[in-house]
Amino acid sequence: MQALKNKARPALLLAAGLASGLINGLLGAGGGIITVLAISRLCRRSLPDSRDVYANALVVTLALTLTSTALYILRGNAPPANLTSLILPAAAGGLAGGLLLGRISSRMLQLLFSVLLVISGIFMIIR
Repeated sequence: MQALKNKARPALLLAAGLASGLINGLLGAGGGIITVLAISRLCRRSLPDSRDVYANALVVTLALTLTSTALYILRGNAPPANLTSLILPAAAGGLAGGLLLGRISSRMLQLLFSVLLVISGIFMIIR
């Protein structure tokens, strides 16, 4: 049974990567959520600390975000003029989050992630 799990893991990671890229490309967000869930479930033994899961998910999310961003801009769906007021504050927030990652407990990060998902879901439903 363990050998079957080990062989299925790369295929599941590939499927999760494809799904996260597809969702991010379609919605502009959400791919990171799939990435976090996949890494936390499929790489549990190699990344037991959830802070490592989030850090690895961010690296994956960077690649899919850059790809989606380039396509959005090339197709005219995200005019750069509209983005200037968001890019610098978002980069500053990302820097602050990266610096705080090592200071926040894994449990607190899991709770924060869960709360953010629930709140986002509620806003999407009532909107």
